[in-house]
Amino acid sequence: MIFFIICFSTVSISLCQNSSDFKALKKDLFVTKEYDKESKPVKDYESTIYVNVELTLNSLITLDEVQQRLTTIGYLHISWHDEFLTWDRKQYRDLDYIYLPQSKIWKPDITLQDSYTEMEELGSDLILATIKHDGSVNWTPFQVFNSYCPVSMTFFPFDRQTCEFVFGAWSMRMNDVSLLIKNVSGIALERSIKQNTIWTVVSTSASTTQYHKESRVIFSITLQRKPLYVMLHLVLPLVLLSLLNLFTFAIPADCGERMGYTVTVWLSFGVFLTIVGQSLPESSESISLIDIFIVMQLFQSTLVVLLSAVLSRLCARNGEIFISSCLLKRVVTYKRGKSVNTSSEVKNDEKETQINITWKEYVSTIDFCLFWCLLSICILLITTLSFYTVYKAEYTISGK
Repeated sequence: MIFFIICFSTVSISLCQNSSDFKALKKDLFVTKEYDKESKPVKDYESTIYVNVELTLNSLITLDEVQQRLTTIGYLHISWHDEFLTWDRKQYRDLDYIYLPQSKIWKPDITLQDSYTEMEELGSDLILATIKHDGSVNWTPFQVFNSYCPVSMTFFPFDRQTCEFVFGAWSMRMNDVSLLIKNVSGIALERSIKQNTIWTVVSTSASTTQYHKESRVIFSITLQRKPLYVMLHLVLPLVLLSLLNLFTFAIPADCGERMGYTVTVWLSFGVFLTIVGQSLPESSESISLIDIFIVMQLFQSTLVVLLSAVLSRLCARNGEIFISSCLLKRVVTYKRGKSVNTSSEVKNDEKETQINITWKEYVSTIDFCLFWCLLSICILLITTLSFYTVYKAEYTISGK
């Protein structure tokens, strides 16, 4: 008798009854009737046990895009009927329910199938299961869930990720244990998870499925990233750095600091590419548009470095050069402060006239043309990628 009192010392006593009623019931269930937690809790061993499952999430700790791991804190509401844990309330002064440690009763071996870590039992001995007089068992294991969540970073930072929690009875067949959804609307969310600073919960869902002969329930949660932080700390600096790259051609070609400036900007793009690469998963199936933008800017910066080196070499030449290009002649005329007559007569004269300029003036003219040409390309590229990212993200989200 002392042995059973020690084993079940963590049991909570039902309201309005004394400990003797509980001890008598405990003795009747576990000694007299010899309750076996390893035995299927049905009198007809061929019958199926229906287990209701509901998932509640307290908080979203993190979604690691690199490791593709979702870490959350929550608990499961699991209920079933145990035919061997029943009693007549009148015999125990209307004792309606009792609490028992989860390790003392039979329970389905439900596990997180897509766990990122090793498989482990839900809950612990600190968690008590509630057993009612009619055999209804309610078990609420609290857990830190580390689940695998494949992510697609194509439209980062306007991306939307859908993660799943797959729970199944690992060693029991579907004709032994069948898992059902208690809350058909999806996952129950606490207030704290709705106030996450990085993600917004868009929707949740729940469904049942069968994998081979195993019963499973799948809970899905869709998360939308809040883009403000990434826009301020990554996108905006990239845009400003792209503009700095263009202003290389505003620095005189004979200035010794020009080559150092261009190389510094080139290295900055390389650093940004490394930072973004470390924060995104190593995948060849979905490439972030920000990655594409940085690579394009890296190529452009490489072109700027090469052009700056060539123009600096030309600027060091002595003598004059004549130009016959109408565009260059107009640029030279504009830079010299002369008005450009657009009449047909002057145009004909320009075709026949060649302008002699120094190499330094020639390089300055080329710088002027390259600056406005690359500025137009840069603005067009940024605008196109921005609209495409937002549009495609909304298009994918709407499911059209």
